[in-house]
Amino acid sequence: MASSKYGHQNSITKHPENREKRRVNRKMKRLRAEMGEISKQHESIRQGQKEMRERFVEIESECDQLKKETQLISHASDNVQLRLSIIFKILKAREEKDFRKAADLTSSLRLVFKTPSRIQGFICFDKNIPPF
Repeated sequence: MASSKYGHQNSITKHPENREKRRVNRKMKRLRAEMGEISKQHESIRQGQKEMRERFVEIESECDQLKKETQLISHASDNVQLRLSIIFKILKAREEKDFRKAADLTSSLRLVFKTPSRIQGFICFDKNIPPF
């Protein structure tokens, strides 16, 4: 090894090692910065996925609620259809002067009105539409 007159290694032989070390250190620093940025991105993605799962659960719950409300409305419609059918049969029986049949149908209609419908628990969310 070549030495200078003061006993130190020649800077020419030491310089390539320092240059390589600085290059590796710069590369490590850049990689750490990139890894930090990637970690932030991953955290952001995880947060987005969490929010999407929560929103999906909310939508699923709303869908179930809408299905229940749709069934209640369908049952209400069936109930109204039954009542109208009996009413029209009563009118037809009276028109035909069949008062016995009209009385029986009227009695049936009273039973239909007294029987609790399946929609008693229905809550109307629109203020303009009265509950059933």
